[in-house]
Amino acid sequence: MARVREIPSRNEQLALEPTISAAHRAELAKGAAEWDAYAFFDAHETWEEIWQVERRTIRSFYQGLILLAAGLHHWTGTHRPRGVRIKLASGIERLAPYAPSYLGVDVSTMIGDAAALLRQAPDHPAVLANTPLDRFPPFRWAVTDGGALGALRVRRLRAAAQLPTRGSELASGLDLHAELSELGGSCNLTQTPQAVPTGIACAPPPGCEIQIRPRSGLWRRGVEIGWGTVDADYRGELLVSMSVRDPSGDGYRIEQGDRIAQLVVAPVVLAPVVEVDILDETTRGAGGFGSTGR
Repeated sequence: MARVREIPSRNEQLALEPTISAAHRAELAKGAAEWDAYAFFDAHETWEEIWQVERRTIRSFYQGLILLAAGLHHWTGTHRPRGVRIKLASGIERLAPYAPSYLGVDVSTMIGDAAALLRQAPDHPAVLANTPLDRFPPFRWAVTDGGALGALRVRRLRAAAQLPTRGSELASGLDLHAELSELGGSCNLTQTPQAVPTGIACAPPPGCEIQIRPRSGLWRRGVEIGWGTVDADYRGELLVSMSVRDPSGDGYRIEQGDRIAQLVVAPVVLAPVVEVDILDETTRGAGGFGSTGR
């Protein structure tokens, strides 16, 4: 892998950040998920695909991540102590100018984790090979950044669609609005659940998912909302499953622009699945649903 000699200034980095394509952001997140599954070689390959086509100076950011992943692959896969030391040290050097964060990545913590591993790296291949996987830190997202790095990106699919709105400054949920221009401007809810369109598609910040939750005002009126999880890689229209509880009622009418549900952005852990022979014991044990109380 060729060495990139030019490192962009912080101002140059931030100026280029909004130009990063959605496809490259998705590949960045894919590599992070592979990292969290301890598939460090796969993460290396995923990020190298971005690095190969990105010709601007910020390609050194991807190179830093690639080098860290290569170092951990030498630790867990090829068991080469020298490779571990060289790759981790080079990755730290490449990422340092991008601290504290870039493209939603908590660069400072990534560097700190890598430096700690570098100090503790064994000198014998057999010791590398016997290192438990839970020794390696997760990929670090700056999900609490609060600025553009942690933005919910929203695309209007139809002109009449409304962006999600926050009812108060500290409200955790954003109100979703019905977009019924293709349904005559209104729809009548019944006991049979129906998908009410919002006219928008969303991409959550890296390391997050979207949750669809009921609004208390509609619940008091007998309207049910289907709680849902929207995966980070879904780019279709957000649809809200809605129905009414009362079988004797006349239904409930939804009008264009009505607030119909809440959208909550929540962090998610992409935990790997590891088969084990025994689980740790707890007081509850095998007690089922309802076993912790009446």
